[in-house]
Amino acid sequence: MMTPEEKGSLPIRVEKLFYELQDRIFSDIVRRIRKTKKITSTADYQINKLLLLGGSTEFIESELKRLLTLSDPEIWEMYDKVCEWEYVRNRDAYEQINGNFTPLEDNDTIQGWSQAIVAQTQNEIKNLTRSLGMTVDIGGGKMAFTPLAEYYQKHLDRACMDVVTGSFDYNTVLRRVVKELSASGLQVIDYSSGWRNRAPVAARRAVLTGVSQLSAQINEQVAKDLKTDKYEVSWHSGHRPSHWWGGRVYTYQELQSVCGLGEGDGLCGWNCRHSYYAFLEGYSIRTYTDEQLDRMEEKEQSVRTYRGKEYNAYQASQAQRKMETTMRAQRAKVRQLQQGDGDKDDIIAAKARYLNTLHQYQAFSRKMELPEQMERVYMDGLGRVITDNRISTLFPQKMVDNMQRDLSQYKKYKKVLGESIGSLDKFGNIKYNDSEQWEKLQKKFSTYQEIDGKNWPEEFKTKSKLAYGRFEKEDIVMSVHALSRLPRLNKPGIPEVSENELIEFIHGFPNYREGDNKLIYFDQERQLLVVKNTMTDEIISVVRRKSLKEEWRSV
Repeated sequence: MMTPEEKGSLPIRVEKLFYELQDRIFSDIVRRIRKTKKITSTADYQINKLLLLGGSTEFIESELKRLLTLSDPEIWEMYDKVCEWEYVRNRDAYEQINGNFTPLEDNDTIQGWSQAIVAQTQNEIKNLTRSLGMTVDIGGGKMAFTPLAEYYQKHLDRACMDVVTGSFDYNTVLRRVVKELSASGLQVIDYSSGWRNRAPVAARRAVLTGVSQLSAQINEQVAKDLKTDKYEVSWHSGHRPSHWWGGRVYTYQELQSVCGLGEGDGLCGWNCRHSYYAFLEGYSIRTYTDEQLDRMEEKEQSVRTYRGKEYNAYQASQAQRKMETTMRAQRAKVRQLQQGDGDKDDIIAAKARYLNTLHQYQAFSRKMELPEQMERVYMDGLGRVITDNRISTLFPQKMVDNMQRDLSQYKKYKKVLGESIGSLDKFGNIKYNDSEQWEKLQKKFSTYQEIDGKNWPEEFKTKSKLAYGRFEKEDIVMSVHALSRLPRLNKPGIPEVSENELIEFIHGFPNYREGDNKLIYFDQERQLLVVKNTMTDEIISVVRRKSLKEEWRSV
């Protein structure tokens, strides 16, 4: 008979075709954006717009035709398997009880049902391809479904214009579009109800519906031929709590009254992997006894804990599915960033997030004693998106958990501090593993920001930043005010002080104090005054002065 695992695996090959379609369409979108890097003006873009965005409708139609062509043999093969599992398995029973078994190829009734279900599924798949699109942000946080052709003409056009006009740099636009693609995925919509879902999920549901219908028709016919009104319902781990009835034998009326056959949330309803099979008293042997089922159901309700959260078997299986969905989206993001020749830090961060989810998935599955189902991840058809699994070890776990936020912060810091900030992983290790260096980095960032905000010549800003870096290497933190005083430190008529001498002076001992928070370094002979704020540990003033202040107190 068809097991729940076999039933659940049947749609995968059709799902995979939809994931391949998604990848081909998303890759095309990224390819078109990438072409804008070679366009230098809005006028040139308008001239090249037809080349960039034109032909998108023909491309989409070609891809949909390709999917339908590839899906047809998959659907036929799938339902042939169902016929084999549900009918041919009963050959011995037919021969012993009826003395006659009609071979599958000669059974016109079952062949007719199979052909009808094939046609039904083909039609549903075709209908899905007619309502493909994306769910995108239309402003104000409002999400709306956008047909695929319209997405090309409006949202892709906007993205290209953002690059060409310089409104946003290429990598910013690429990140935005890739995030949009991975968050939405290729979707379908039922315009009459407004219901929408990811296309592969909708395809899976259509296939499972057909499988359940054909399985039911065959098994009800077998029951009729073998003169029984009893059916065994399959059992599987991780079932919905409301599907407690699996594994037992029922009459057809009980399939309806107890198991909810015919209801959306009942036996063979929405995404249900249970099936029912003709059961012959005195001939059939139950898969599980009542005692075994009681023990298995007790185990189903037992709770395991992972990272402080409790899961029963159903909750654990749902968490697995959620992580698999997340990994497929993360893998797609890596793929599109790579194809778009995106920023290396964006790609590394995307890879790290995927690997982190993968490791969590593996640890969670072990803790819950569930088999990993990576075939549900790899059906995206993307192959290996990461060749070096050590990427995730480069980053502190806290950074991986907050990668999107930390990546954004890193880019912000890098824009201000330049290449001196180092690599993304270095940034993360400082932030989470070295509080002293992180404090220094934050101070440097705020100082550079303050310098950038000054109404100074660019040359003076640059010199001030360079000076900050030189003093920083000597473990001296200079305020913006102090930096602004450095070029005016040496004046005619007073002893000249070099930068090295100033550094040596600061590394000495203060000789006065002013108020509660100021240390005073004063050399009357050289007329040199340095003031340090003890609260911030930074030099707040460097000036020339001849005499002491009355408010100074000796240290």
